[in-house]
Amino acid sequence: MEKIRQALQEIMEINAAYELSNEAIQKTLDEMETAKVCTPIIGKFSSGKSAMANALLGYTRARKLLKEDITPETAVPTEIVYQEGIETGVIYWNDGREEPIEVGDYRERELAADKVRAVRLKLKNSTLEAFPDVMLVDMPGFESGCEIHNRAIDGYLPQSLAYIITFAADDMTVRESIGTILKELCLHNMPLCVVITKCDKKNEGFEESLEHLKQSLKRYIGNQSVTYCQTSSRDGNVEELKRFLVGIQHQSQGILADHFRQNLSAVLETTESYLDLSLKKRDLSESELEEEEERLEKQFQRIDADYQKERETFEEEVEDCTEEIVADVEAALRADEGTLISMAMSQRDIKDRINSVVRNTITTSSERRLRPKVEKYQKRVARCIRGEDIGEIPVSGVFSLGTEDVSNGNSGMQGSNFVFPVLAAVAGALLQLPPLAIIGAGLLAFFGLGNKGGQKQEDAREQVRSKLQGEVFPQVMQEVERNVKRAAGEWLEQVNTAIAEEVENKKMTLEKALADLKARISDEAAEREALGASLERDLERIGEIRNDL
Repeated sequence: MEKIRQALQEIMEINAAYELSNEAIQKTLDEMETAKVCTPIIGKFSSGKSAMANALLGYTRARKLLKEDITPETAVPTEIVYQEGIETGVIYWNDGREEPIEVGDYRERELAADKVRAVRLKLKNSTLEAFPDVMLVDMPGFESGCEIHNRAIDGYLPQSLAYIITFAADDMTVRESIGTILKELCLHNMPLCVVITKCDKKNEGFEESLEHLKQSLKRYIGNQSVTYCQTSSRDGNVEELKRFLVGIQHQSQGILADHFRQNLSAVLETTESYLDLSLKKRDLSESELEEEEERLEKQFQRIDADYQKERETFEEEVEDCTEEIVADVEAALRADEGTLISMAMSQRDIKDRINSVVRNTITTSSERRLRPKVEKYQKRVARCIRGEDIGEIPVSGVFSLGTEDVSNGNSGMQGSNFVFPVLAAVAGALLQLPPLAIIGAGLLAFFGLGNKGGQKQEDAREQVRSKLQGEVFPQVMQEVERNVKRAAGEWLEQVNTAIAEEVENKKMTLEKALADLKARISDEAAEREALGASLERDLERIGEIRNDL
């Protein structure tokens, strides 16, 4: 990270010498100052998440930082990061407001979960100092009855490196709600740490229960690697968890550097294009420079035309792809029909099950169907631009969403332009609609059926099946199709806007190089020779920076 920061600052100095814009570089440097690796802490209500975090940070039971035993309606995500100097806090409201708050006042403040998106606390804390690039997030609990909490958890998925999942030592049952999120985290290759809290309450059968927990988790995560830690907030025993977080800190610099290295590559190429063109054309006459300007304009017109064709083709492909994803969701729901019927007959709420099927299918289907099309589109656009030596300057990839990013499935640290988490989150929210409440445990009561045997039991199953096929599935699919297509459209707009902006930036940079040369056409030979030496020196330095990274 420090090497990238120094490189960006050096390019700023080079740009300033030629009056090139440093806006993009300054934006990246600002982002680097606050970039953290997000690590949410999740678990059911009363599993000891907040007490564990308080103990980790060294707060006593008499002087807590995070509230414990709160109601679901007042539980909001609390982001905790290290900060030198004075401790500060910010409340992020759903309406976009950011309200500063004293850390001491935060302990007394009651916040409504339906009005506040999150709170961020910046603490000068000796524990946090050991992992300053990690942002812990104390999340609202599962099984709270508040769907807004599930949306809050979804909101952190694209920017997280790892998840900490808590189970109380006296309740290590893997419930369906936890299993659902575990399965989804594994689809995103998310590292997991399982923390057993309240270990002061261990009983004689603890080891047997822990082994049973591990076996239960395998049903959802398969053979994915999991780190297990044991903690006790009462005894202040959090050493295993500290070691895990220090390990995340060791990874964090590489993860953050990979993200910002892409930004550095983009600004390197822009500056290099300016210098290269200026060097190659510095001895041309004014009329020859005017001809170069005309040729440059025609080249960009061809690029615009070729790119427009590729864009239209890709938009058609994405439209077809979203229809295939929607069809995959419908097929998955119908394949799960028997399980849903059995759950309904057992008086179990099937909403979470449907939600899980929808989310997981969208994620896996996007991966299988959409990812290859995205990769091909990016390569086609890159070839379209590389096919032109703009101003005799070889051009590499010019847009932010690089092919390497897609190939690695990297969704970025500060939010993603990539479609998979966006689609999953949007579709996951669709099952919060009030009309679907009737498909839960109250379904049999709706039919007036209850637990009956024999033919009446079979009749009940058929009525449940008819209700699913005739009303529930069509309603779910209507919302899936609407939300998936909306999310895909928003994502397409973001990607194409980013590409167009980068192409325009390239064009403006090269036009500026020619205009600057025209402005210096009357310079003395010595001045032009000095300019050439400066251009060569700065070009060489940019090459060194690229090789070094």
